[in-house]
Amino acid sequence: MDVKPTVSGDFLDLSRFQLDRELMQKLDKVYCLEKRVVLLGAEDETASSVVYLGMLDPSDEKTAFEVGTRINQKIQPVQLNQYEHEKALAYGFPGEVIAVEAEVSASASHPPLMLEHSRTIRFCPDQTAEEIVVDMLSEAVTRRASDIHIETYEHDVDVRFRIDGVLNQVSTPISPDSVRKICSFLRILSDLDITESRIAQDGRVAAVYRDEGKETRQIDLRISVLPGAFGHDLVLRVLDEKRITLGVDQLGMSNTCLEQWSRLIHATDGLVVIAGPTASGKTTTLYSAIREINTDRNKILTVEDPIEYRLPRVSQKQVSASMSFADYARAFMRQDPDILMIGEVRDEETAQLALRAAKMGHLVFTTLHANDVFTAISRLALLGLDRTDVAADLSGVLSQRLVRRICESCRQPDEPPPEMLSALPGIPSDVQWFKGTGCDVCGNSGYRGQIGVFELLVPDKPLRELIVSRRDVTEADTAGFVSMIQDASAKAAAGITTLEEILRVAPPRVE
Repeated sequence: MDVKPTVSGDFLDLSRFQLDRELMQKLDKVYCLEKRVVLLGAEDETASSVVYLGMLDPSDEKTAFEVGTRINQKIQPVQLNQYEHEKALAYGFPGEVIAVEAEVSASASHPPLMLEHSRTIRFCPDQTAEEIVVDMLSEAVTRRASDIHIETYEHDVDVRFRIDGVLNQVSTPISPDSVRKICSFLRILSDLDITESRIAQDGRVAAVYRDEGKETRQIDLRISVLPGAFGHDLVLRVLDEKRITLGVDQLGMSNTCLEQWSRLIHATDGLVVIAGPTASGKTTTLYSAIREINTDRNKILTVEDPIEYRLPRVSQKQVSASMSFADYARAFMRQDPDILMIGEVRDEETAQLALRAAKMGHLVFTTLHANDVFTAISRLALLGLDRTDVAADLSGVLSQRLVRRICESCRQPDEPPPEMLSALPGIPSDVQWFKGTGCDVCGNSGYRGQIGVFELLVPDKPLRELIVSRRDVTEADTAGFVSMIQDASAKAAAGITTLEEILRVAPPRVE
């Protein structure tokens, strides 16, 4: 077989490849490190397709030919830099090449906490604060918790994990006596002032989690410390890169909504607003949109508070005491951007700058705390924006919530009570409803995972005229508009969620 390589000096970002660990391990680790190479891409079963070989020096034909001979396939060398090479090896040889751990360590002044899927909360005597914390965090990540709450009372300490948006009580060995040591340990890790106990503090802890397959991934923990009468309360936000890997088509939008949303995010200009309360999935939707449109042809700038996840080849900025959302938005206009993401519109100045950027031909994404699409439009007007500009440059408003999915392992037919059906006007009739009865897989909750429920409003000419005329935008004849409660009801009718969950998260008043 001809294994002579076709040499290419093109630099290709690692994110372009679907890494295949089995293929990568056809070259041993020592060889990859010595030759500065790594196999990229998926292997074709016919063994006749080209295999990409990441190299620091793609002009080294001798090594490329040698690799092709070793694996008996045609080789296409591509340029990687040293960082991308180490990152690929860290994936291909988990537990052997520790570039991931080194990367995390470099981002903090303390070594990362090492979390393991196999570690669970224990009640052994004489545990150190570090052992208790590592056990607790390991179990939290394994159980897919998004937040950990440690609350101190006069004679008790409560620990709760927020899983799929709902808090769950957890038994731990943390006591009023040990909570001070645990709090001090976490504050030291996050470089907070342990001598200051009178003010709230925020910090960050780095961790590496090793899952069942012994693969490692980075976990960031954002810590909020709040002083109280009986000690400190802590909330740890778990930022797990695995939880933010959704593509746009995996968010849960209906086909019609997805088609409209895709047109909005692939436009060249306009203001796109995502509305919803805290923990409604706005960040996931934003990041999914940015990932979808992130190409070499676009310069994307974001300002966030905080930066929850790092996006490859996107310039992400963190709000600070010296640079606000408005300061960054103003500075961005001198950076020749194509796409801007302003994490949140909090004041009139930021709103004005976002709208001005859209008017100047940029595509701008932002979020608002609003219950629905109509409230979001009214909120923009209340921020002092010129209504004519809002009507002209607002491309669309997406409002959303997250509802829990019925656990597939214990899903059973259900007959909701009549009062629940009557509380949801327009609910489909003659539908087989479902619920989860509770099992070990879902922690006896009956639910596992979340899905979005959405409503998307793309302003048409009559609605834009209402905005300009200062009339109530809910008067618009929005033909074809699907409200959030209608979208949620359709998901319940499809057996994805329950009516009880809809009433908890997206009741009819949202319409």
